[in-house]
Amino acid sequence: MIEIESASIEQTMAVGEAVGRAVRAGDVVSLSGDLGAGKTQFVRGIAAGMGVAPDEVSSPTFVIMHEYEPDDAGRPVLVHIDAYRLKGPDELAGIGWSGYGEEVREGAVVAVEWGELIRDALGPDLLEVTLRHHDAGRLITLSPRGGWRPRIKLLQEALDSLMNA
Repeated sequence: MIEIESASIEQTMAVGEAVGRAVRAGDVVSLSGDLGAGKTQFVRGIAAGMGVAPDEVSSPTFVIMHEYEPDDAGRPVLVHIDAYRLKGPDELAGIGWSGYGEEVREGAVVAVEWGELIRDALGPDLLEVTLRHHDAGRLITLSPRGGWRPRIKLLQEALDSLMNA
């Protein structure tokens, strides 16, 4: 587990960008936190790290899912899901999600806002990100699950250099 204090939107996005540089096709990043805690800003950072224009990213609250193509066609697509309005994992079928979302994940990185609402559908291999209001900023907690565990050390090193820069 990694905990980082972020004092600004820019720092929150920078942490997301470090995650975006570490992701691979098939990865799932689950984001949870109160309204206004910075989930969409974090996804904008992931987008930047993946070579997707971060200003294109908006919360898909009403459409449930957006897809963003990276500048480099060899990189994975960013699939951004907002589970806030879903009543449970069964409602994911409308976006083509079945099982652990293998078909949606193929060739893509999936970032899920309000991921805790559909946790059982996300599978055992994911990075759980929790954003909480804290002092004058946010406290960001990164918790690796399954296949993310061996990669967390490299992510920690990238985040250490980012925060010390």
